Amino acid sequence: TLAKVEPHAAADFALIQSYFLVVVALFGLTMALGRLVFRLALEDQGLMAMGATFSNTVMLGIPLIYAAFGDEGLLLMMLIVSFHSVILIPLTTTVVELGRGAGGHPIQVLGSTLWALLQNPLIVSIAGGLLWAETGWPIPAIVDRILAILAAAALPATLFVLGATLTTFRLEGDAVQSAVLVALKMVVHPALAWFSAVHLFALDPLPTAVAVMVAALPTGINVFILAERYGRYVERTATAVLVSTALAVLSQAALVAVFSPSP
Repeated sequence: TLAKVEPHAAADFALIQSYFLVVVALFGLTMALGRLVFRLALEDQGLMAMGATFSNTVMLGIPLIYAAFGDEGLLLMMLIVSFHSVILIPLTTTVVELGRGAGGHPIQVLGSTLWALLQNPLIVSIAGGLLWAETGWPIPAIVDRILAILAAAALPATLFVLGATLTTFRLEGDAVQSAVLVALKMVVHPALAWFSAVHLFALDPLPTAVAVMVAALPTGINVFILAERYGRYVERTATAVLVSTALAVLSQAALVAVFSPSP
């Protein structure tokens, strides 16, 4: 999708600004809540904040947005996805590495952050697609056909993988913190996204719908993966992923009904 975008043709920076203003603000507020209310260490503050702001954009968001709004909605979705991991994974990694000390040297923190980015296939693929779009070169026909076949299989496959992955999760850890984390992700995040889109940036109906639905997606599995990698906040992120995904079945259905264009 991104490789076929004309350079800057879909660069709706108002959507990007509206969505990520909320993400950064909520990330900071969640860290403050973790520190002042739950007395969490810096590493856990960062992971809690990521859990409140990092949506399951790929496994769940892309199929939902495409089904509800087609190619136009998917393109707006991909604009958000293009910045989503690029902002939140380095931000969280930096906070966690600072909390761990990382040997006390800023270069080690930077190195850990860059390595985490290079290991993320989503970021690499997005960067490749955007760079190809900037060249203005067409995708070779045979490559385009192969990618179209893979894309058609990718959406149902991601939903299958999501379901299979969630079967391994359990309700564990501090129930109060998990409940607060789920509330931040499933209620506060979409509410702030709606307020920003409508009252701060006056976005059109479709970008508003995409922003709110993406914000209302459940906590992404990458949060759990990062928590497990560092051995911090694992049980609470696992619970948040499981519970928010279950709640998203109802919330996303309601949002589709609200935002879908009338026949």
